[in-house]
Formats: sequence, C-alpha cells, structure tokens
Amino acid sequence: MVAVDWTTGYDTIVFEGCDGAGKTTLAETTAQHLNATLIHSMLTPPGTDLFTTYSCLLDRTGRLVFDRCFLSELVYGPLYRGHTRLTYQHMATLVRRVVTRNGIFVHVTAPAAEIRRRLAARGERHLPDIEEIAVICDRYDDVFRAVRTMAQVLQITTDHPDEAA
Repeated sequence: MVAVDWTTGYDTIVFEGCDGAGKTTLAETTAQHLNATLIHSMLTPPGTDLFTTYSCLLDRTGRLVFDRCFLSELVYGPLYRGHTRLTYQHMATLVRRVVTRNGIFVHVTAPAAEIRRRLAARGERHLPDIEEIAVICDRYDDVFRAVRTMAQVLQITTDHPDEAA
C-alpha cells in the first residue's frame, strides 16, 4: 500500500482515475489517516447540475477526501454518453475551488491489464476490454494535463496487485 503521510499537508484531496485503478483504497486510507470526510462520487442521474453539486460539496467545512470527483465526468461523459455535463470553464472553476481549499489532485493509475484483472476480481457487470481501459486512461492523462496548468497533481501508479484493489 502507498504511504499516506504526505497527505497531512492538505485540506482537500481529490483521487481520480480509471475504475479499478485503486482510488477507493487510497481515499479510504487517507480519510481515515486524516480523520477527514470521505466523499464517494457515484454515477449521477441525467439532468443533475454537476457544477452546483460539486460546488456545494466544496463548500463543506473541514478536511475532505474525494473518491472520484468532477474530473471523471470529463472522461466518462464523452465516452459513454457522447457529451460532458461540465464545460472547461466549470472544470477550471472547480479546480480553483479545490486549490483554494488547500487541495491537491491525485491521478491514480495502473497498467490496463492490472485494472482489468481488478475489475474482474470484484465481479464488475461491464468488464471493459484492455483497449477500452487504455482509452479511458489516455483520456485521464489528457484531463490531468489541463489540471496541471492550474493545480498541483500527484500521480500514483498502483501497478503491484497488492497495492490497491
């Protein structure tokens, strides 16, 4: 498991990456270590105002650890719905809100084959093939390139099977 001692310097930590990369394991460990509020962002129904939803979450007081956040909409929305419900301006505003909260973004990644193995081990109904996982990881790379122009980003690769599940 990746050490989380580095997290004590932040009040908001956003873990993002492909399903199966290890976000939940890292977020839960971090939230417990910091005694922070853990926010697990689930799939939201159509018509949800994501900008307002995440703005309200970022208005909360105290330390926050996000297990997935608004960046996933910029990856999965176009891939699976053909569009995103957030604009680049929304993303930039929300990124700045995280920064203002003394926050950091953590790009959690792993090799596509390892991600697929983890998804299969947990019994996912939709098991993407290696190529689909690679596309998702590439999209996250693109999104994080944009985020790096506005905020601090740490990349954690959980390439060992026992590091995260």
